[in-house]
Amino acid sequence: MKKLFQNPKAKAATGFWLSSQNLNNIQRLLLYSLILFIPTQLGVHFWPDFAFIKGVRIDYLSPTMYATDTLILLIFILWIFNRRKFLIKPQFPIVIFALCLIIGIALSKSPQVGIYGAIKILEFSFVGFYVAQDTNKLKFANILLMFSIGIVFESFLAFAQYINHGSLQGIFYFFGERLFNSNTPGIANASLGGELFLRPYGTFSHPNVLAGHLIIAMTLIVASIKYKVLSMKEIFLKLSVIIGTASLLLTLSRIAIVLWFVILGIYIFRRFVNLKSYIIILSLGLILVLGLTTPLGTRFASLKLTDESIVQRESLIKSSIAMIRDNLVFGVGLNNFLINLPDYQKAHTPLFYLQPVHNIFLLIFSETGIIGFSFFFWFLVQTYRRINSSFIIYPLSLIIILGLFDHYFLTLQQGQLLLTFILGLCWYNKPLK
Repeated sequence: MKKLFQNPKAKAATGFWLSSQNLNNIQRLLLYSLILFIPTQLGVHFWPDFAFIKGVRIDYLSPTMYATDTLILLIFILWIFNRRKFLIKPQFPIVIFALCLIIGIALSKSPQVGIYGAIKILEFSFVGFYVAQDTNKLKFANILLMFSIGIVFESFLAFAQYINHGSLQGIFYFFGERLFNSNTPGIANASLGGELFLRPYGTFSHPNVLAGHLIIAMTLIVASIKYKVLSMKEIFLKLSVIIGTASLLLTLSRIAIVLWFVILGIYIFRRFVNLKSYIIILSLGLILVLGLTTPLGTRFASLKLTDESIVQRESLIKSSIAMIRDNLVFGVGLNNFLINLPDYQKAHTPLFYLQPVHNIFLLIFSETGIIGFSFFFWFLVQTYRRINSSFIIYPLSLIIILGLFDHYFLTLQQGQLLLTFILGLCWYNKPLK
């Protein structure tokens, strides 16, 4: 080995691969790959004792090494190797938040679960910091392209699952597609016009998560795409939005569909503001009428307060409020919501109810207490103030609204990555273009 590095040719070759420029190129390629593979969930799950509740394995508690974690690890190693020096000055609120997290974890019923959660926070904090610093001169057009490729892939897989009444498996298994069909217990089916339909999952764990990813990615594209030159790349971006809209409708995710049409309405108004107002109103009214008179409209009209999903969400909200009341300062501990949930639910509640509360604000308050929640609110305000590109406000605001009705931005790898990346773009050190 010593002789190898004494060889001038070997030194030159090693210096070439380890040069700052090449390390930056590799990091850039890895980050683009990470964006492309955000929708995937291929990973290795581990099942220690703390990942079980009453003898049942809980996915949310299972330490998992995802393929995307491997990409993040490689980026981190190259970033450390390529940095001659770096200095991060944590602000006072961050220090207080970190101390409270440590105290909360130490006082929690399962410190191991909390430690795993803290590791994930550090991981995603690095990703957000890395994106925001733009050390490798990322091209935003390429970022949009990665998202659009993901939209097209997930959309065609969703179409195929809808037609097949179940998963395809095969090569799609390696992208994280789960094995299911319309008869799988607990699968998300929907009744339209008296007929039962399977809601497609793509490579996600639920149709609502697929819908959330689609609407965030499509909003990012619609809000930022330039229309002056009709290049092949822009044609593909537009096509991905059209295809993504069709697959979004297939998910039958009520909140996401409504929000998407609101976004389209805002875009149409801002894009064609010179049109006669009655034309815009007539067009939007026509879309609304068609939506309510088609089978899709029955999905919204059939919503009742007695639906199982509504009852389940109500039960989880009541449990989270009770946790907040009993653990106001430090919360029940990071990632410990599910660990404590059985103590707050009635004895007859089925195990299927063992999932996080469908509200990211209540989840944060429950697990980190009033101090952690205050930090989150402070960070949110600072993020909005920091935004350099106005269009990024739309995907961030959508995440907040969707977070009022679901938890996957804090509990699932795909949602966490998407949230982290959008936050990174919000803190980007210069206007995106």
